Amino acid sequence: MYDKDDRFKELDDFWDISNLVPKRRSMNRPSKRVELTEISHGEGGGNDSQSKLTEASTVIRRFIPPHSAEEVVTKLPPEISYTPSNSLIHKVTLYRADSSYGFYEEFCRTARSMWQRKGFACEYVDFFSYSPQYNQLSASQLSYYLWWRENIRKGIYIKTNSCYINLYTYELINIDGIISPHETREQMIGILENYSDILLGTVPRYIRWISDYSLIHRLPPPVSFSSQLLKNAGTLKEYFVIVPGDTPEGWARMLLDYCCSYDYKTSKFATEENIDLFKTHVAGALAKAVEFLSQSGRILSELPFGDCKLTVKAFDGAICSSENRYTIDVEYCSFSRSHELRFLVGDIVKYAENKIRAHIFVKSRLTVYSLPNELRDIIDAYFAVSLPHVKRSVSKKEERHDYDILYDLPKSELNLSNAEKIEQESWQTTKDLVETFEEDGVEEEIITEPISHMEYSMKIPGDITEFNGEDTDLKSVLGEYLDAVKALSCGNSRVLFELARSKAKSIDAVIDAINEISVGVIGDIIIDGDGDYFVVEDYKDML
Repeated sequence: MYDKDDRFKELDDFWDISNLVPKRRSMNRPSKRVELTEISHGEGGGNDSQSKLTEASTVIRRFIPPHSAEEVVTKLPPEISYTPSNSLIHKVTLYRADSSYGFYEEFCRTARSMWQRKGFACEYVDFFSYSPQYNQLSASQLSYYLWWRENIRKGIYIKTNSCYINLYTYELINIDGIISPHETREQMIGILENYSDILLGTVPRYIRWISDYSLIHRLPPPVSFSSQLLKNAGTLKEYFVIVPGDTPEGWARMLLDYCCSYDYKTSKFATEENIDLFKTHVAGALAKAVEFLSQSGRILSELPFGDCKLTVKAFDGAICSSENRYTIDVEYCSFSRSHELRFLVGDIVKYAENKIRAHIFVKSRLTVYSLPNELRDIIDAYFAVSLPHVKRSVSKKEERHDYDILYDLPKSELNLSNAEKIEQESWQTTKDLVETFEEDGVEEEIITEPISHMEYSMKIPGDITEFNGEDTDLKSVLGEYLDAVKALSCGNSRVLFELARSKAKSIDAVIDAINEISVGVIGDIIIDGDGDYFVVEDYKDML
């Protein structure tokens, strides 16, 4: 018999959603402490082959079988190894791809078959593809591509977009042997320079493709390449950096453009009045440093940090058949990846600017962190000849004002009668003064006996001891400062700076101490200059 309670229970269960949801399988999670059994294959089984490990010490290992000797991937022997004519690229080694693939062989065959097809004038048709290929072109797009390509080969750059550009570049890369490598590269450079505003962010990659193609075909660097585009290059811009004649002056200007951590043109003292001075002597000082660092006939060969090495896959990101794909190893003197060289060139430029600042009487100096003493001496010698020190006149001509006329003496012609009158008046004034002092009874005591000995002493700030007025020899009074002053008189200021550093004093404090000694002995200073100090010429013989 059907019970009412069962009926009501059945109605209540109708609203229970949990009955409609599929039951979840229970998962027995292990406790925090897990016991694992290590099974040994030896004879001593049982308890001797079991060990208990806590969760903290458990390591799960997957067994990976070792590669056999035949399965290890190795680099194929180099196909080509040579030293290019570029002074910054020292060695190039080419390796074939370690495995062949047939993804783009059809593209390569199509490119060769379409090379001779002519294009005819037609309207521009837009085209887009992430990886443009011939089979993606419609009839109208193919017609415009052939017409645009026809103009490119004649040096005429009509309207296009990046997809047409990439498709033709892939074509140039893969049709090896139909036209000369030099002509292929010239077309690629022309496309880059005329369509850089369309390529935009892909310009660095396009420059890489040009350098890859040139290194594979052993082409010398192009004679002319846009310096503005080269500044946007990523890796291996050094391939394009060449200097006609391979002169230190030319390499110095290249270093200023591409490898310098400090731009002197941003200095507030490189004004329109002084900019020619900066351009001439910053580059001149750097050229002397380059000449010193290039002793063995190779640019910057004496640098302590050596060459950079770079391995790249040729035409990375481009459609390229396996027969044209290489791995390229390059050893070169890096202008873009060597931070040490950038900071060294920056210090040379700062040191040269300090010399120019001294020449134009600017007291402030740039901080030079780690410039070797040999390079300092070379730059000092350059500026001693090219930009000798000019002593600044101490007296300044004051500007006259309108009221200064009131203080001028009256202008009158020479008159003997007036002169006699002035003389008589002066004698009368003298007589009046003498009579006045006689009336007051003031008599001046006159010492007739000579002073036998006069002693005096002077205290000099610093470490110099007292000295007597009898000792008027400047060399003996200067004491420990003498060697520094002698070195400065010969044009070497480093001894003076090292003395100041050893005494934990500023260079100005040491100069003041020396000048105070000389004033007490000879009545004048012996060191002058605003930052660029020198010994006064009149007193060099006394040292």
